[in-house]
Amino acid sequence: MAVVKEFGADSELKRLYQVYLVIVVVGGFLWWMVPVVVFVVLSFEMWIGVAVALSCFVPLLFAAGITLYWIPKFHSSITYVLEDDKITVTRGVWWKTKSFVPYNRITNINIYQGPISRRFGLGRLSIQTAGFSGTSSSGAKVAEAVIFGVKNFEEIKDVIINYVKGIRPEAIEAEAETQPTKGMNQQILAELRKIRKALQK
Repeated sequence: MAVVKEFGADSELKRLYQVYLVIVVVGGFLWWMVPVVVFVVLSFEMWIGVAVALSCFVPLLFAAGITLYWIPKFHSSITYVLEDDKITVTRGVWWKTKSFVPYNRITNINIYQGPISRRFGLGRLSIQTAGFSGTSSSGAKVAEAVIFGVKNFEEIKDVIINYVKGIRPEAIEAEAETQPTKGMNQQILAELRKIRKALQK
């Protein structure tokens, strides 16, 4: 089957994830770790303060280092393929996932942009299908496939909607599907009338 379009996430997704990492490290840990370590150093012996500092910061630095290693690997693992009859989404560094979504099952496409991702011009398309029963902890319906980390999300949405409607993009190199013309419809109608008259006799 001919591949219509294959693409990956925009390189800005790596910067977005790095910003998220900084927010988590500073907002989730450093704001309370630093005062605790300073308090321990000033209140107890130096070796206790050093031990507390190491126990706090070494795991955090290790986790941040692993995350910085993972971000570009994850970015390069993302692949989106728009084929003639379905969307294929592949991603994952250590655990690979591959999703297939036929166009004839798509019921809804939502576009999401957070305040930070909007600054990078990135958006996410959430694709929902008929018959998919996945739900989140809040009870909301979960998308069967997600196209994220892209800048041309509006264009991608239009291409998918056209496929859902049965309209092929102009870039596809395939034989044009024959559509019944007005004259052909008239011929079919005339033949049906002849058949009806024959049956009535």
